[in-house]
Amino acid sequence: MSVASSMGPRKTGAKKRKPEEALGGEKRGEDGEEREDRRRKHRGNKKYIGAHVGIQGGIWKAVGSCIEMGGSSFALFLGSQRSWKRPVLDHTAADKFREQCALQGFVPAHILPHGSYLMNCGSPKEDVFEKSQALLVDELSRCSLLGLNLYNFHPGSSLGSITTKQCVDKIAGAINHAHQQIPAVVTVLENMSGQGSTVGGKFSELKSIIDEVRDQTRVGVCLDTCHAFAAGYDLAAEGGVKAMLDEFDQQVGLHYLRAIHLNDSKGKLGCNLDRHEDIGKGHIGISAFRDIVNEPRLDNIPLILETPGRPGFEYAEQIELLYSLCEKQ
Repeated sequence: MSVASSMGPRKTGAKKRKPEEALGGEKRGEDGEEREDRRRKHRGNKKYIGAHVGIQGGIWKAVGSCIEMGGSSFALFLGSQRSWKRPVLDHTAADKFREQCALQGFVPAHILPHGSYLMNCGSPKEDVFEKSQALLVDELSRCSLLGLNLYNFHPGSSLGSITTKQCVDKIAGAINHAHQQIPAVVTVLENMSGQGSTVGGKFSELKSIIDEVRDQTRVGVCLDTCHAFAAGYDLAAEGGVKAMLDEFDQQVGLHYLRAIHLNDSKGKLGCNLDRHEDIGKGHIGISAFRDIVNEPRLDNIPLILETPGRPGFEYAEQIELLYSLCEKQ
């Protein structure tokens, strides 16, 4: 049996890596200008490391926030996370966003909008499903207006009242509906931690959704490292990153991989808890992230931090740490 086929989500472990000295955590104190210099230095690197940034004060300000922290890619919400209905995206704001992206050299392939947490396209509750489907269409329309072509979201949950297959059918149906309404934008499914009745903790579940999408050129996957570890994929084991990617390639296909969420895990392997931790401070450990930033199969896609941060070790410091782990290319 191959390494890939034997890995699966599992709760007991292969050989563990040797503990390494904790990296990061000190205050580096560089200002925005020095971070921009560092960003220029990383432009020859094929790893596009960044973080989820805010849109307060105007959606175009997300670009400046990414620059300030030294990032080469970024994620953002497209509206309020507290309401099903949001004001229409202002065309002037969208134009400013496009202008800033062009000015700072960001291309759509390195920008990953994140879906609303209210959305559950697999919900057995018809009113929630209808609102989720409508919100998916609205979010894709915002991507189009902003000149973006990726949209990342959590697949959905059965709430324990329908089968996984029925939930998968609803998710794929919502994607197909949205694709009919809005052209071009790729819907990017995120793997889940296996918590509760969520769908997508197993790679096979992601593939089941993809199989039902009519235009498979417009569907992809974002792998979250914390979610994968919590679902039982042992990234902390020696060779664990390679084994996970091998299995993903076997079960789903690496051509579907559009992004990575870089998160350490507060929970242990197979805990099914979605609890993000700062890089190198959790149960995954720094060695796995070194492997990630030196894995050629992850070149040229956004690698996005969603870590909690702590004093002296916020996004800017964690981005710098991750780039420091990259071998010279």
